[in-house]
Amino acid sequence: MEKLRAGETPGWRNSAMKYLRAGETPRWRNSVLEKLRVGETPRWRNFALEKLRIEETPRLKNCAGETPRWRNSAMEKLSDGEIQRWRNSALDKLRVRETPRWRNSAIEQLRDGQTPRCRNSALVKVRVGEKSALEKRPRWRNSALEKLRAGETPRWINSEWEKLRTGEAPRLRNSALEKLRV
Repeated sequence: MEKLRAGETPGWRNSAMKYLRAGETPRWRNSVLEKLRVGETPRWRNFALEKLRIEETPRLKNCAGETPRWRNSAMEKLSDGEIQRWRNSALDKLRVRETPRWRNSAIEQLRDGQTPRCRNSALVKVRVGEKSALEKRPRWRNSALEKLRAGETPRWINSEWEKLRTGEAPRLRNSALEKLRV
């Protein structure tokens, strides 16, 4: 409002209404409605309905009979018998007897007899007989309790109390109170 009063052009992204008042063309991504008002063609990806209004050919399968190419076309691809290739297609890959490859597929990999490779698969590895993270030397950041049980010294950022127990000096930036205590 202050820029309009001074005669300048507003330059922030919600200035489509101000641009229309000044007779210019809005250029931000939600300007489909404004572009239709000035007779231009919208160019963003959700403009299938707007293309139908101006008698163009949309690229959706239900409207023009073509093969959809956007990421939410899983339902349309299933209707044609094609194989989905987007990231949430693990359930659909199991239906066509393929192996899912996303990170939460530990349960599906166990069904196929494979070894899960995701980072939260410690419980699953115990079920298939592998050496779990509790039996190995722990390498994750919340393993201070496990390291204390094994007699090691924890080295993660919240180990002030463990360092005080072993007589070491804490070196964290918020450890002024602990340093005063020792």
